[in-house]
Amino acid sequence: MGLHRGVKLRHVRAFLDVIDQGSISAAARGQGISQPALSKTLAELEAMLEVELLSREGRSVGLTPAGRAFRRHALQAMQQLDTAVVAAQGGTSSDMLNVGLLPTVSGGIFPRAALEFTKDHPGLRMSMLTGPHGFLLGQLRDGRIDLMVGRMPAPEDMPGLRFDFLYHEEIVLVGRAGHPLAGASGAQVLQQAELILPTQKSIIRSTVDRFLLSAGITEPKMRFETVSLAPGLGLVESSDLLWFISRGVVRREIESGTLEVIDLGAPFLAGSVGLTMKQSTADRFEIGGLAEALRHQIMLSGLELPRERQLEP
Repeated sequence: MGLHRGVKLRHVRAFLDVIDQGSISAAARGQGISQPALSKTLAELEAMLEVELLSREGRSVGLTPAGRAFRRHALQAMQQLDTAVVAAQGGTSSDMLNVGLLPTVSGGIFPRAALEFTKDHPGLRMSMLTGPHGFLLGQLRDGRIDLMVGRMPAPEDMPGLRFDFLYHEEIVLVGRAGHPLAGASGAQVLQQAELILPTQKSIIRSTVDRFLLSAGITEPKMRFETVSLAPGLGLVESSDLLWFISRGVVRREIESGTLEVIDLGAPFLAGSVGLTMKQSTADRFEIGGLAEALRHQIMLSGLELPRERQLEP
């Protein structure tokens, strides 16, 4: 069965706007129409496609499996239409998506999402740049990258930017397998261990510093700072050093048993991971498609799914 002749561009845009804006009411405000009118448009689309794209339970709205599949291909179709308009007007469109990656995502979920995304967008190339948070934020503001994937920026850095939440991620304290302090109390570990801390300019350093202060550690035993896997792993494997680092950076090493998480009983050592982009470019279809691929990989990996996936009507 092909596309129903009654499906118009407004139907597809209504569906995509609801997902992007986070609710039917917000999408309606953005389009300058009433919420009942937008709800009617969505109902028409589902009736013509003869599938449910949105699941409705009480006041919550979510994507069905058919809705996720439709969104992925609709984003691609809208991107191609946008390219066609640019070409018809004698312009050129960029086929390169420039992405900045923090260490927490660069070696885990992102590569799998990138492969999924580029498979659905065969004409698109992707340039990936890794680096510390402050550096990538500057690259984003200068227009050298289109978006940054990693920890949520500080509030003072957010003017003009938009952050789309993906999942929560812990900051963990890790040591080599069989570390002598494994199983010790959190207080004992912090009093005795020599630590590797995140670098001063990393986004997670302030969280770690606040935690140490709350535990009464004003002068931690520290000789090294890093958020990079290669030096951090080399130091930890060759000594009794313990390293505060985002779980995503060392996920493979934890799962393989190379590194061991030292339990501090501190579940609040966590932060939001997502996509940061300029407000002016947030509606690019490539960014929406990459976000969808990332959410799919998050689901497959068993990480916490974002609350934004449950949309309010």
